[in-house]
Amino acid sequence: MPEIARLPPELPEKFILSEGRPGRETGAFEILSSNAMHLVPVSGDTSQGTAGLPMEDTNVSETEDEASSRKLLEEVQRTFVNLDEARGRCFDPRSLVEASNCLKLEFDVWQQNDASEFTMKLLDRLEISLKRWSPSVFKYLAHTFGLKTTKQKICKECGLKTSREENLMNIDCQIRNKTTIHEALSTLCEDEIMEGDNKVLCDRCKVKTNTVLRTAISALPDVLVLSLKRFDLDYTTFETVKLNSRCEFGQALNMKQYTMEAKELLEAASTEEPKSETGSMMDLGDTESHDEGRKDPLSKLPDEDYEYRLVGVLVHAGVAQGGHYYSFIKDRTSDKWYRFDDEDVTPFDPSMIEQECFGGKVKKETKFPNGHVHTVENEQFANALMLFYEKVKPVKMDESGEDETATQTPMDEEGDPSARARSLTNGYDVFLPAVRKSNSTHGWQSFLLTPEFQFFISDILCRATNLSPAHRNDVMDCVTTVETSLIECGSWRFGVVQLSLSFIFDLLFHLSLERNALDNWSARVVQIFSSSPIVTEAFVYDLARRTRCVYENWIRAYTVECSDEPSRRTAQHIFASAISRQLMKKNEQQLLQEWTRGWIGEWHHRQLELRKGVHHLTRMPTALTSDSYAPLEDISNMGVTATAIGVILSFITLLLELSPRMVQSRVDLCFFIKLLARYDSIEGRYLRDAMAHAQIPVRLICFAWRDKFHNGIPSINFLISLYPGACLGSSVAVSISKHETQNILPMGMNNSGMNGGGNQYAQTPYDIQVCVEVFACLMGMPWCVFEEITYDTGEVFRGRSVIHLTPLAIDALTMVFEESKSSAKGMSKRDIQQYMKRCGIRDIPPQRIEQIMQKHAVVDDKDDAKVLPLNGFLDYYQSYAVTHELQMFGFRPNLTRMPPYARWHIDDATGIKHQYNLYESIAVDVALNHSHLTDIVPFLELGLWNTHFLYFTLETNRIAAQYIHAALAYGKDSNAMIVECLRTFNSSQHYWNSEISHVCRTGLALLAGIPDNKQQDRISTIMINNSSQIEGVGLLIFAQKMHQYDPDDQRDRAEKCLHMIRELRRQYAVAMWMNENRGHWAWMEPEVGPEVTNSQQSRGDYSGRRGGSNQHQSVPHSDNSDDEDEYEDDEDSRFGQDIIYNEIVVEGCGISEINGVYKRCGHCDDAPKYSKTGLWDGREEDFMLFRCKLTDNTRRWYISIVPGNIHPGTTKDIDFYFAPDSPGASFLPPVDGWCFIPSRGIEPGPRVTPKGSGTAWNEDQEDYL
Repeated sequence: MPEIARLPPELPEKFILSEGRPGRETGAFEILSSNAMHLVPVSGDTSQGTAGLPMEDTNVSETEDEASSRKLLEEVQRTFVNLDEARGRCFDPRSLVEASNCLKLEFDVWQQNDASEFTMKLLDRLEISLKRWSPSVFKYLAHTFGLKTTKQKICKECGLKTSREENLMNIDCQIRNKTTIHEALSTLCEDEIMEGDNKVLCDRCKVKTNTVLRTAISALPDVLVLSLKRFDLDYTTFETVKLNSRCEFGQALNMKQYTMEAKELLEAASTEEPKSETGSMMDLGDTESHDEGRKDPLSKLPDEDYEYRLVGVLVHAGVAQGGHYYSFIKDRTSDKWYRFDDEDVTPFDPSMIEQECFGGKVKKETKFPNGHVHTVENEQFANALMLFYEKVKPVKMDESGEDETATQTPMDEEGDPSARARSLTNGYDVFLPAVRKSNSTHGWQSFLLTPEFQFFISDILCRATNLSPAHRNDVMDCVTTVETSLIECGSWRFGVVQLSLSFIFDLLFHLSLERNALDNWSARVVQIFSSSPIVTEAFVYDLARRTRCVYENWIRAYTVECSDEPSRRTAQHIFASAISRQLMKKNEQQLLQEWTRGWIGEWHHRQLELRKGVHHLTRMPTALTSDSYAPLEDISNMGVTATAIGVILSFITLLLELSPRMVQSRVDLCFFIKLLARYDSIEGRYLRDAMAHAQIPVRLICFAWRDKFHNGIPSINFLISLYPGACLGSSVAVSISKHETQNILPMGMNNSGMNGGGNQYAQTPYDIQVCVEVFACLMGMPWCVFEEITYDTGEVFRGRSVIHLTPLAIDALTMVFEESKSSAKGMSKRDIQQYMKRCGIRDIPPQRIEQIMQKHAVVDDKDDAKVLPLNGFLDYYQSYAVTHELQMFGFRPNLTRMPPYARWHIDDATGIKHQYNLYESIAVDVALNHSHLTDIVPFLELGLWNTHFLYFTLETNRIAAQYIHAALAYGKDSNAMIVECLRTFNSSQHYWNSEISHVCRTGLALLAGIPDNKQQDRISTIMINNSSQIEGVGLLIFAQKMHQYDPDDQRDRAEKCLHMIRELRRQYAVAMWMNENRGHWAWMEPEVGPEVTNSQQSRGDYSGRRGGSNQHQSVPHSDNSDDEDEYEDDEDSRFGQDIIYNEIVVEGCGISEINGVYKRCGHCDDAPKYSKTGLWDGREEDFMLFRCKLTDNTRRWYISIVPGNIHPGTTKDIDFYFAPDSPGASFLPPVDGWCFIPSRGIEPGPRVTPKGSGTAWNEDQEDYL
């Protein structure tokens, strides 16, 4: 792990103290009093002092608990002043949340807590400060929310009543097994008979007697808060669970029957009737049903004194361990309901309260076209947690002061004699000025964001540059030419351009603009840059100067801070365009070349340390540090002795060192580097050379590879010394970048760790893929950037997004179609078959092609045959979007096409044109473009080009990785890389289809395919390299040595090596080498097979034996036929099911006993198996043709003798021939390509065909093979 002290310091930041930074400060701070004896917590604008206290009166005698309660009161005041007066969309409550720490909730204040618990503890805390500082408001709080319950104990012997009153702010309603709110309230007020062992001591009788315990409400508040106890303990698991059962409540609520007055009236009325056995109030109330004519005793109490109307519902959506809170609130002025969900406030229909708040189970019906209805009953996880009822007839608060709360002293005046003389202010006086200032700022900001102001900026920009608005009514449309002669430095026109650019990057692009608006602004600015060198130079100089600022730093803002991705990408496009234009100036080119030499000098110092074996290398700087080159980054002499582009590139290196400590979802630095490296011009070459020598490629790979540095990869300690910031692992970044507070957004989540959602500092596979693409661009290969072939139109049809092919994809597919069709109107079935064959999809059953024709074909007028037209071909691709198939036709990842010489070669002897395989095409494509490539010298000198880097890049971005490795090897001594691949491949116990084998195969195939003056030497090293270590010898030598051993494991290694040789021999250059060096492999000619020079011939997938060791199965990195496994499921979904045949004919075999007709006799490995009876060594044996899965997860077909009553595929089989499985026809054994087992089989191998399969199958299969 890098030493923390060696890490580059984080970027400087500026912020308003009273506001803080998201996730770090809350805005709360402390001011040390003049006598340095007391710390007074203050929040907000300190010029106003503490809320309620003038500045000169901040020395308050109070305990820490009282101070925290007062702080909470101040934040509540601030919140309500902002809610009442602020004009913004929402209020940021971070300071209120921070102040709530004094409530001592069950969980941290930044995590989810019980809303009911929070409400009650908040009100309790407010009482502490209100009693002291504002008794009148305290009375109002108690009057509004305070209710009283009375618990009575009635002796049934003497009738003694004893009462105990309790003050509450809410009523807890137990809803388990309750269906309505009235049932829950009745449980609260239900009488209980204490008798037998539960008798209670009577104060008058002095003995334990039968006693009635009852509870009732003795005083009702103006606002009644009902808390539904949905969070309960499961006594089976002893975990907290949420009760989602249905609990009904109405918009009107009468609390009369739950009051003490009602209970006493009912008790009095019951004296005239037989006494209830239980003594329950509800039982007493039931006497009404016995005599409907009797007057209701509760009618004496007027209903309006007990009527409540629903004014608010707090809903919890989720489970006990996590969820989200939102509310439904009634506006008392308009009687309209609204839903409050974080910053979103929307109208709400109160008739939906039952559906949204009651809970329970809901039924969802799905109707199918055939008339069937499928009903699913699901539990509703969003339901009411708190209910707020407002009294219809509020009770007027007693202002006389006779209430007992009024008699309490607001503060201990005897202990603090100055209390009476202290002057107090309210929250409005303190916080309203700040709110008004915020409103003023919000007002002019809102004006700046209006379409009218954008139109104004657009209009004056057009007038200043003589851009002609195409449509004066359109805010964004402006085109074309700029009068460059009119724009002079210091002129009003120049000032307008600077003002417009400031408006765009300081304000406009920080918004979420529509795509069209961004494109139009970008096109306008780029047009100005392309036409006005003066504006371009001033902009680039300003961009460089801003790298030393904080808020004004545009590159920082749009690479690591802006949260809107389209705005980030658009701004970066503009920056890159300006930098490329500025680099056209000779002066800037000379300064940048001098800056590049400065970085070469920095690297030479590190080279000396490496050669001397210094243990702790000096960290590579992020800016030029030597005295002779430091003036090149002096922003005060831009264009004279300093290069603006160099300053910008140095800042990019700094961002790369700091990127691991930034939240990766907002880091868009790779995209910006990719834009700078993609310019295909001499200026672009200067820029790439500068970035290469400034160590940007190496830092980029360290950044992408950082989490793998401590997982067993050797020889990387020097990288951690050189680039400690870029090498910082994501786990370490989390620990050193841990925020003091969490973001406010997760507050709606849980309290058990669900907030984080994973490590936000860890890179995703997409991030690593982009890093590989950027590395390729830095080497001068912009075509390695992957281009999607479809885009989302934003439309929806039948619940699915509508996608269309991109223009580049249409052009590419049209080329493929024109090359593949045999008639003027379209592709025939045979054309489709040949097309699929070129895509690497083998053994296509005819019904699959028929499905394509039925869906997309038209009738050809010439012969009335169906053909696939261009529109149908494009529709087919639009549905499946298979990009990898275009690679088989010579298209690069960005959908440009390789030149013909990179796709075909002409046999000198026959004059026949043959297609290169993908490895050869990439190698030749690199060779054809080598003059435009950039050498990544430090990368090579650090020894980073190795099999670990090969594996890492292939794992994330296969095609771009192959281009990178071919470019790194072109014209260079690659022996070290070849030997490392040979050593890895030869020493590996993995089988042919393993991941390691494919990585080595890719590396060797690319190295063998590069057509430079070292190609023959590389092939010789691959085949016949001599080494003191057996694992480092060439493939031919290793295979010969292993072939001489008898043990099965050595023969397996020899077999794996032979497979590698067969694969490499399919490449033209390797085949030519082997023809010229037949003496090195004459001993193995039967194993290698006939000469192969046509790279279109289908490959066999030679795998390990059934007895091999277990291996991890992964997606291979190889191409052509190996890609078929990757897309096998996709092909099945497109073409349907395979055909199963009852009989298979085996003929032409070197062992005559094996020839004959095999009949289907069951299944093995999910494929049919076939058998026939014949003689072998004078005994009648069962010859079986079957498929089996090997231990490395590959599959082979075998012709073997299987002992009776034993499942085929074991080591007890007597094997004669084997062949790799054909992915395209998994139920059919391959026709050709059978290999003999040396110990038993005899050449030639058999030919296997279905019997009775019909002409169609034989024609298609034969044509393919």
